[in-house]
Amino acid sequence: MTETVTLRRGTTELVVSRAGGGIVSFQRDDQALMRVAPTQPYLACFPMLPFCSRIHEGRFNFAGQDVELARNFLPEPHTIHGFGWQAHWHLHSMSETACTLKFHHDQSVGDATGWPWLFSAEQRFELVEQGLLVTVTLENQSDGVMPAGMGLHPYFPLTEATAEDENGTTITLLCNARVEMRKAFLPQAIDTSVGRAINVLAAKPWRERDVDDVFAYGLGVAQIHWRDKPYSLSIESDPALPHWIVFAPRGAGFICIEPISHFPNVVNVQPAPTEASGGLKNLAPSEVWSTCTTFHITPSAAVT
Repeated sequence: MTETVTLRRGTTELVVSRAGGGIVSFQRDDQALMRVAPTQPYLACFPMLPFCSRIHEGRFNFAGQDVELARNFLPEPHTIHGFGWQAHWHLHSMSETACTLKFHHDQSVGDATGWPWLFSAEQRFELVEQGLLVTVTLENQSDGVMPAGMGLHPYFPLTEATAEDENGTTITLLCNARVEMRKAFLPQAIDTSVGRAINVLAAKPWRERDVDDVFAYGLGVAQIHWRDKPYSLSIESDPALPHWIVFAPRGAGFICIEPISHFPNVVNVQPAPTEASGGLKNLAPSEVWSTCTTFHITPSAAVT
């Protein structure tokens, strides 16, 4: 069985990898709507579960239990993005326009990751008329409560205007707050909008600096408009993924706009924030949690 699965609907094509459970390519009419990451796992989008972003040095305490996770992206000193992006996913079902992948974090996997809870994860990719639906599901298969988070880590092409060509990339992301990361990756929310949502990417900060920012309480939609391309793309996140990480190294030619359920390293914040305040979800034994994110394709001529 090949490592990749190809789905098609009309002129839209999606290639999914069982290695890492992520997207290799997503395009319509030969226009790339995502682009492959320049580093491991060399995917255009991958799942973050059972937590997002970094846990400082892989260490935390939950309900009196000390946890030490394996470093999974050396020389990075922290444990990053959970474990699904480095796992081998099994193809559970497939049709011309949809497929389902599954990953089991059993005891043998847990011995390698250091994550003491057992869980199963499922992803369903479905091409629909408006674009792509990605549904991610977590089930706690442990006897006790498991801290849980999830998100998606997509990479998008980023083109910039030049003196000769005014075309470029415009991004709209409406959020109510920016999260400033303190030492040891501890988050602190700082209101940037005086109570109302603003487009936090209107000034195109990636032109001046490396961007690795966290934004809180978004309106659930991020829109990317490539002015020289026939299609634009909207990311419509699940209500359970209300926060965003934006990652764009200056001059790298890509931008990541990542819907997430919780703030980075929030597991080390004391007292522990509630889920509504950017904290992790407490997933009860046998509890199942699903989110659905839509990547909506729109003709660029229709975008104002």
